[in-house]
Amino acid sequence: MEKITFLIPPSLDGKNILDRVAGCSYTVYNVPNIFVLISLAALREKGFTVVYEDFSINKKNKEDFIDFLKNDASDLYIFYTVNLSMKIDLKAVDIIKNIRADVPIIFFGPSPTFWPEKFLKDESIYVVRGEPEITICELATAIKIRRDISGVAGVSYYKTGVIINNDPRPLIKDLDSLPFASRDLLDRDRYFNPKLRRRPFTTIFTSRGCSYRCIFCVPTSLNFAIELEYKKYFNKKPPVRLRSAESAIKEFKLLRQQGYKAVSIWDDLFVWGKNRTIEICRGIKDLGLIWGCQSRADHLNEDIVREMAKAGCKYIDIGVESFCQEILDYVKKDIKIETLQEAIKIIKKYNISAKVNVIFGVCPLETKDTINQTQKIIRQLNIDQVMYNICTPFPGTELYDIAKKEGWFIKGEYEPSDVAKKAIITLPHLTNKELEVLVKKANFSFFLDPKFIAKNLFKTGFFRLNNLKDTIKALMRKLT
Repeated sequence: MEKITFLIPPSLDGKNILDRVAGCSYTVYNVPNIFVLISLAALREKGFTVVYEDFSINKKNKEDFIDFLKNDASDLYIFYTVNLSMKIDLKAVDIIKNIRADVPIIFFGPSPTFWPEKFLKDESIYVVRGEPEITICELATAIKIRRDISGVAGVSYYKTGVIINNDPRPLIKDLDSLPFASRDLLDRDRYFNPKLRRRPFTTIFTSRGCSYRCIFCVPTSLNFAIELEYKKYFNKKPPVRLRSAESAIKEFKLLRQQGYKAVSIWDDLFVWGKNRTIEICRGIKDLGLIWGCQSRADHLNEDIVREMAKAGCKYIDIGVESFCQEILDYVKKDIKIETLQEAIKIIKKYNISAKVNVIFGVCPLETKDTINQTQKIIRQLNIDQVMYNICTPFPGTELYDIAKKEGWFIKGEYEPSDVAKKAIITLPHLTNKELEVLVKKANFSFFLDPKFIAKNLFKTGFFRLNNLKDTIKALMRKLT
């Protein structure tokens, strides 16, 4: 076995593309999956030939997928599955098995980590749980040389009618030891971030994990897989691990050499300490790259934000969730509204776009009044960007246990849904339909506000034809 193909099957409706990076909605714009690309780079280091086939982003249909399989000679297929993609990916496996019954298939990501039994239909299918890079290489090698996999930590598989879950794999202590992502596998012209508006655009990671205790939180998809696995065996969140500033700077420099101009940092939280953050910023400030990241508001201060601005930072995402203190306390956000407001003011002072993430219905205290209060403060702060989502209690979170106990699920149980548009719970003061209407109204109110439109019309690069088209597409996906 030499050739491994990573597959993203066609979308069910031929239009909407699933977001497998954040992992809980459909894409507004296409983001390179840094988590997959690192695992594929690790496989390359072991001597495998790796191919990346994305039928969804290329608008190919089921017939195209079938034709590909009939003419393909890959020795192994790999899927990265999030909750919202389970149905599509499992249907794709059925198609594969009808054409190439015995070809091995590996699943990894949050869904197979949490529900391996949903994926293990026969002895040629395997699940890599949690952190994938070392496990996926050992498993692929074992399959290649037909070695027994009972000793490969972090793997689940089906044997003689029984699902076997091997022991968990220890976390990777030294993230610097991971290879840089195999970005050359992608057609980079397919990817664009309206918040950055320069091309080519890519993604990077500099840390894994988050030490905070928010009851609703679903981290970026790979970190969620790691957290689900770690909680299952150790009943606590995994420790935060950081790449060294030196390693992160080295990869940024490589991206510049490869011609990239815009970068999103896909950490749950980029700002871990003043010294490390400033060291990274000073190490990349002369590269001419623009970039953005996520941070908690209480990790930001004027010294840090000033250095981020000098280094080319153009946006910072902050998880606000609500501007109601009682709600923040209920969900264990461990932050004050005043801290959120102060951080946003500092970000804007240095001409960085402040984006806030808000979740409607994140706890039973939510009402129409608390939602209106949050929107009012957003207007007062002159926020640059907002992402409004509807609360979805994911299995593996504390909020899921509460929702299950209180009977909030409208169908009695969690079901995968688009958190940007679909409500699967009804709260004491808000029905699922009310939540859906409220989030839709909030999006229309914010993104069609003349102030928002005027502000974004004159941002650098907006009138470049490709940028204009992709920005309008992203806006339409947001609103429809």
